[in-house]
Amino acid sequence: MNNQMPNIVSRRRPINRVILTQPNYSLFGKRSWRMIPYTLGILNACICDRLDTLLYDPNFKEEDETSIRNFFRHHPAAIIGVSSISTEYMEEILSYLKIIREETPDSIIVLGGILPTLQPEKVSDIKEVDYFVMGEGEFRMPTLIEAIEEGASPEDMDGIGWRDGDGNFQYNDNKGFIDNLDEVPIPDYGNLDYLAYANRRIKYNHASTGRHTPYLTTMTSRGCPMQCIFCSSRLISGLKVRMRSPENFFEEVDLYRERYGIKEVLIIDDHFLYDRDRAIKIMAGLKARGLIWKCTNVAIFSLDEELLQVMYDSGCYQITVSIESGVPEILKKIIKKPIDLKRSKDLCDKAIEIGIEVICNFVIGFPDETWEQIRTTIRYAENLNIDLINMHIATPLPRTRLMNVCLERGLLREGELSSGYCSGAIETKEFSKNELQIVRAFEWDRINFSTSEKIDKIALIENLTVEEVQEWRKSTRRSLGQPQNID
Repeated sequence: MNNQMPNIVSRRRPINRVILTQPNYSLFGKRSWRMIPYTLGILNACICDRLDTLLYDPNFKEEDETSIRNFFRHHPAAIIGVSSISTEYMEEILSYLKIIREETPDSIIVLGGILPTLQPEKVSDIKEVDYFVMGEGEFRMPTLIEAIEEGASPEDMDGIGWRDGDGNFQYNDNKGFIDNLDEVPIPDYGNLDYLAYANRRIKYNHASTGRHTPYLTTMTSRGCPMQCIFCSSRLISGLKVRMRSPENFFEEVDLYRERYGIKEVLIIDDHFLYDRDRAIKIMAGLKARGLIWKCTNVAIFSLDEELLQVMYDSGCYQITVSIESGVPEILKKIIKKPIDLKRSKDLCDKAIEIGIEVICNFVIGFPDETWEQIRTTIRYAENLNIDLINMHIATPLPRTRLMNVCLERGLLREGELSSGYCSGAIETKEFSKNELQIVRAFEWDRINFSTSEKIDKIALIENLTVEEVQEWRKSTRRSLGQPQNID
């Protein structure tokens, strides 16, 4: 098979091996988080019972192009499934696909993850890709593999892109999500060394690493009913919150306790507290097992003082909340998030008082936001008595309301994206991209590192020495926070 073949579903194809992989996201100098490839583990669990699978993660060891080429040259496979985690790494993903195609001209390349889900029309132009999978791939990928084996057309399959008889890409939109998450198998990381990931504390990224090793990274639910202007969650995991049962969740936890001796659970749900009773049951189970835990996405409007105490008593040591703005009008009219600013500050104070670390996310640079409103958000963030504030720049992700507004008003050239949440893309009469990057980088530095005690605490949170913190600050100021590999 090669890219000149007009129809890749015209004949049966035996599947001798499936490789599941992701790029090295640091290929062009950006920071690579080197966290456990959670999606690859789930996909592997969906197919490894009947197929020979091999997981390959050049991201973890930051392998160079020569090493990547050697791997694919010496590991032939009928199908190579490539995961993509963010549109921020477009250049890295495209380069990786090109390398794979050059080294494996006869393999079928399937691209899944964020890129085809948010930009299917762009993926259609990538000549190295034979198929793409949109949305949740746990059941789509096995069904697609079966179609390839049988030589059948995927034209009736939901969320799949393919080449037609003329070699042109066609695709069916992602129309639905998995209702019963208990049917999704527990991740199986196959040939990967799980403990190499779980025992590694990632620097500069508290959201992706545990403090007590080895740790488990997992999701107990998917979806979020909020429709924040900048968020693509509704496209990736849907507006309906779908939840695993506590019993199903603890099946995974107990397996990883027995197999790897995990000490901490890192919960990465979009909305863990959506069902309060279920969340409390999960907390009680974690406490009974002697595990500590933290959550990287806590909806502050779902919190109260009683629940914070329950969380702390169950072993929660850190939460990340997203207040987003210190301006009520921005929250209500632009972001559309039910945040009470006074109550949010009171809850942050309570969490700190009882011993839970608090990290808070803010976003600046929205259309119709004035410079004085940006300064108001910064003053609000400064007055929070918390451990760390993250200041992001409003990023118009594909197919979000923010992107649509920007294009309609001419604030962004069509197809233009920033290189991440620390880079400006939107410009208005109130601010330029450069101004946003300057104020973000320098206010982040001023607020977070105002005392030696705060510096020590952030060093603990980010797994750094004090000397590394000071280098991080300097690097951020001098680069205006632009993505770079400083690990």
